[in-house]
Amino acid sequence: MREIDLHVHTNISDGSETPENTVRYAKELGLKAIAITDHDNVGGIAAAKTAGEKYGLEIVGGLELGCGWYGKEVHMLAYDFDPCNKWLRATLGWIITDRNERNEKMAKLISADGIRIDLAELEERHKGSSIGRPHFALCLVEAGVARDVQDAFKRFLDPGCKYYIRRNFLTIEEAAETIRGAGGKPVIAHPGQYKLTEERMTELMQRAEKCGVAGLECYYSGYGEQQVAEYLARAKEYGLCATAGSDWHGKHKPHIQLGSGIKGELCAPYELLQKLREHD
Repeated sequence: MREIDLHVHTNISDGSETPENTVRYAKELGLKAIAITDHDNVGGIAAAKTAGEKYGLEIVGGLELGCGWYGKEVHMLAYDFDPCNKWLRATLGWIITDRNERNEKMAKLISADGIRIDLAELEERHKGSSIGRPHFALCLVEAGVARDVQDAFKRFLDPGCKYYIRRNFLTIEEAAETIRGAGGKPVIAHPGQYKLTEERMTELMQRAEKCGVAGLECYYSGYGEQQVAEYLARAKEYGLCATAGSDWHGKHKPHIQLGSGIKGELCAPYELLQKLREHD
């Protein structure tokens, strides 16, 4: 039963669509609820909730934070928190400052190769958005250096690539504490994307359980039955709720469809959201 999508991005971070257009599209698809989970930014939640009232769709206030993990980046989703919480706001302010410093260094690297990156212009084009690697990827596509956003990341912007500069990250514990401090539910996003060893994955689950993480994103775009079963077993072992999200970005990731994933593999019932909200 395809009823929810708890991992959705708007143009407030790196999606292509406004919060209202995103909500309207979700309603057209027949979904009952979606979570707006922009990167390091809660600026789209209010507009999405207003649109939700207009179109008759439940909107879950969300967020996606990056965490450092043995030289990798692990993402933490947050749900049903207070977006005005002072602690959360302070943490997001620190993240944005660090991101801006990284952006300046990346812009210089790219510009040194003759590809003009004007940060002021980029911020003007994407008002209200958290500027980051996805926006640099769009610039590389526009410059004809990359075929699309995915190609830009793979060849230029992913860790180990020419233009990548590592940010400072929260720890798993810091992210979970911040989210819970704002009254929300922390969830480990897309575990299969990190390519962790069995040892590291077990450690991640143990630490997640210990610091109050509420869920694991077991259903995700591109995950097959075997992969889903593996993460459902891990969630059960560590007392975590299973959640589901497409990681939709609109036109910027056209292979991913809102509510259904890549080939229709995502089919999440509303019950998953209910169980997450009931989790202690």
